[in-house]
This record gives sequence, structure tokens and C-alpha cells, in this order.
Amino acid sequence: MHRPPPSRLARAAASLALLSLGAALGACGDKKLGPSVPASVNIVSGDSQTLLAGNHASIPLVASIVNSDGSPLPNVTVRWSVTTGGGSLETVVDTTYVNGQSSTIYRSPALVGTATVTASAGQEGRPFTVLIVADTTGSLFAYGGDGAAALVGVPLTLTARATDRFGNPMSGVDVTWSSSGGQLQATSSTTDSTGRASNVITVGPDTGSVSITATSRFNSVSFTVFALPPS
Repeated sequence: MHRPPPSRLARAAASLALLSLGAALGACGDKKLGPSVPASVNIVSGDSQTLLAGNHASIPLVASIVNSDGSPLPNVTVRWSVTTGGGSLETVVDTTYVNGQSSTIYRSPALVGTATVTASAGQEGRPFTVLIVADTTGSLFAYGGDGAAALVGVPLTLTARATDRFGNPMSGVDVTWSSSGGQLQATSSTTDSTGRASNVITVGPDTGSVSITATSRFNSVSFTVFALPPS
């Protein structure tokens, strides 16, 4: 039996059906996010800044939220959190502006170290890093050797320590030394990363108490050493 060929209209309908099926299958395999879905969180400014302990950040932390095409997303909820290092945030939940940006202000804790603040939108997030250093206001105090006794002619180590107002060690603080007797190894020293500055005194030739003074830009501190006769 002879079957007549399909009409032009039927062939066009079949082709359209195949095209629709292909488009549907392609859409199933396409993982591209929608135009209003956050695809990434980018750092605009505020990352890797240095902040004094117990102070506000001098530069706001600013993040930009974009979609899969790289276009900024306005009116997107951004959640800010301190993930390591302690401290607090001025804004915890924010909404992006028309340029897709969100910002917050970070306040450091009283301890030195490194803090991480994360901006999150949807399933995406980006960490900011802040280095926290000792405050500029501090004091010097006797750390080792005060009240010690030494034989005449025998060296004794004295140590002063500088800390900020929160007790964090302060490095790079210049200390000058003077003594009422004996012989100091140096007239000045500088605090190390632990905040300590040391000097050596050799007492004598007289016995009895010897006063030593260590002076920094913050204050002066006194040591007393007792010189004993040689055995």
C-alpha cells in the first residue's frame, strides 16, 4: 500500500517539536544561576588592613554581590560575621545598594592577632582579614631582676617590659638605662616582639643596694639590686 508523503505543514510541526525538545534538554543541563541569584561575593575595600587593638577599623569593609553574568545585584541580603579572632561588627545584616555593594565597620578586640570577617550572600561568602596590633598607649614595668642579689663582680640581667593599655606586648619601644652604682653593659635597648628589653649590670666594688632606672616614652621604672661581698 502506498503511503502519501507528509504535508509541508506536518513536516514543519515535527521540526518545531524537535527544536522544543532540544531546548528543554539543554535547559536541564544548564547550571547557570538566574539573573537575581548571587553567584559570587567580591572584596571591594577594607581587606588586609592593620588596626590598633580596641579601635574601630579606619576603612569600612565593603563587599560587592554579583550574578553569574558579573552584574551587580541590588536589594540582596548580606550577612556579616566575625569568624575568627574576636571583635564586633557595626552591621550584621545589610541590604545591597543599587551598585550591589554592602558594607560594615569592624571593631577590634583588646587582644593582638589576626581576625577574619566574612560577608555572605545566598550560598556564597568571602573572608576579609584584619591584622590587630598593640595600641600606641602603654607603660613600662620591671619584669625581671628587681630585688635580686648579686655578688660583686658577677653580672646580673635586668629586664623591663612594655605593654599597651590592654596588656599586649609592645615591640620597638626604646629604653634608656642609668644606675647609681656598678657597671651597666649598655645605656639603651629596645623591646622585642614580647615587649622585653634587657640589660646587664655588674655590681661593685661597693656592697649594698644599687638603684637602676629604665626609662621609656611612657614612664620610668626602678630596679633595686643588692650587691653582696664576693665569697
